[in-house]
Amino acid sequence: MKKLKRLWPWLKGSRFLAFISLVFSLLATVCKLAIPFLAGLLINYFADHRTSVCLPEDHCMDESVGFVFVVLPLLIIALIVGTVFRLIFDYTKAHIGQKVIAKMRKELFKAYMDAPIKEIDGSSKGDLIQRLINDIENVQTGLLSGFAALYDGVVTIAVTIFFMFTLSWKLALVVVLLTPLSMVVSRIVSRYNSRHFKAQASASGELSSFVNETLKNSTSIRTLGITEEKEKEFEALNEKFRENSFKATMGASTINPSTRLINALINATLILLGALFIINGEERAVFNVFAVGDLCAFLTYAANYMQPFNEVSDVMSELGYALSSFERIDAAVHMPKDVDTGEAEIDSRISTIEADSLNFGYTKEKTVIKNLSLSIKKGQRVAFVGPSGCGKTTLINLFMRFYDPDSGKISIDGTFAEDFTKDSLRKHLGMVLQDTWIFNGTVRENIAYGKEKATLEEVKEAAKKAQAAGFIERLPQGYDTVISDSSGLSVGEKQLICVARLMLLEPEVVILDEATSNIDVRTEKLLNESFKELLNGRTSMVVAHRLSTIQSSDLIVVLKDGAIIEQGTHESLYAKKGFYYELYNAQFN
Repeated sequence: MKKLKRLWPWLKGSRFLAFISLVFSLLATVCKLAIPFLAGLLINYFADHRTSVCLPEDHCMDESVGFVFVVLPLLIIALIVGTVFRLIFDYTKAHIGQKVIAKMRKELFKAYMDAPIKEIDGSSKGDLIQRLINDIENVQTGLLSGFAALYDGVVTIAVTIFFMFTLSWKLALVVVLLTPLSMVVSRIVSRYNSRHFKAQASASGELSSFVNETLKNSTSIRTLGITEEKEKEFEALNEKFRENSFKATMGASTINPSTRLINALINATLILLGALFIINGEERAVFNVFAVGDLCAFLTYAANYMQPFNEVSDVMSELGYALSSFERIDAAVHMPKDVDTGEAEIDSRISTIEADSLNFGYTKEKTVIKNLSLSIKKGQRVAFVGPSGCGKTTLINLFMRFYDPDSGKISIDGTFAEDFTKDSLRKHLGMVLQDTWIFNGTVRENIAYGKEKATLEEVKEAAKKAQAAGFIERLPQGYDTVISDSSGLSVGEKQLICVARLMLLEPEVVILDEATSNIDVRTEKLLNESFKELLNGRTSMVVAHRLSTIQSSDLIVVLKDGAIIEQGTHESLYAKKGFYYELYNAQFN
């Protein structure tokens, strides 16, 4: 019940409608269960009058007709009204369920967008997708629908007990005392199955993550000739998922047969006792003696009383699986949010960016940036070079505040960077990464993504500056051609579109993280000319492995093992014949 209470906040805005739907469910159940009682009265009446002597002057026929014309319309009304109430309940249940699921999906996606970059980077992408799609579907089909079925079952049991005690308190007591055996069996098996459902959901996430990663990198996998190894890994994960799914499915399938066996034994006991009551003329709780019609009605109620337990047993299995999914969703929704304590806005052009004694590590065990200090002045072109893993991209992430340093600080014009809002900071910084990001849309929409109201002329001008206009105009519909990350564009062409996106925004500080690594030498040369125009008078930070592209930089910062070991111009560093000298000669000799 504690876990179900956590569902209550999600019903905000739908609670009154949920209450109304529960009332309609109650009314529908009462109407439905009144039918056997009324039918039993008719059976008893006709059974009593079948052998009785009725003279015309006794007006027996008039009494029969009168009784039938009272009870039969009530039976028909109960049938029609109960059906209408059931339809209303089913409609409101579906409406509330879809509304809650839509809200849950929205909040979960928002949680992903609001989460710190480190939370997303540290999570399996396949598992995050699993929570957003599969787990939410499990909650919809299992938890919401299951809870409605659970309530409906409880109401049916309560109303059925009322009618049963009306007919025979002795038989009703037999039913009430024996049927908890079904609940006990269901409870024991459900509790045993809970861990299997959790293991199944976890294994499903691992499998989805592996498949997503493998398909995304299928080209590299085939190039490296490791398809057999991947197939073996998949087989192991698939076998793990199969084992957990088998245990969960088998556990769930044992609930229904076991409860049905107990219910069949109870039903046989009721028939035997009911027949003895009829023979012995047992008195009813209400109206005269226990008769054939009463036994028929009671057996119908007994079946209705036992059926909810069977349904509840099935629902408990679904609830166990759905609750596991709900826990995963709830945990993701409440994952830490990206902390932004800054309140100030950067309302002028940035003059200096300073890093003072920065220390940072993605984990506590390994420090990536070590006691790093650096000052970047307005209009400077700063290049970061060094071997892979030396901390170049990490330093850029700290400047962009995707991560915050463990110690030390970054200042903007003498003000602590964390005093500014992240949005304000990032509006002044534009960034092009080594990894291209193209979404499903037209070329024009992709270029104008950060400036939605950009005109076609502005988009064309940005593409021209990025040296992308040539291949774009050769596309079937030019700037209106629909592209995606999996379209036929080359990696270099996709990168040029990303660069054009930056050209259109013309940010005050430009950050290029291996932005030209996937572009051919000729295009890179033309692009560097465009960058000169774009970077004229602007501050820039460039991460590059091709040292030929950063020779004209005002400041070259050489990193090794997370620390600055050299800095200066190309000429001064080369003349020192230090680490930069070795890097440069290693590339060109």
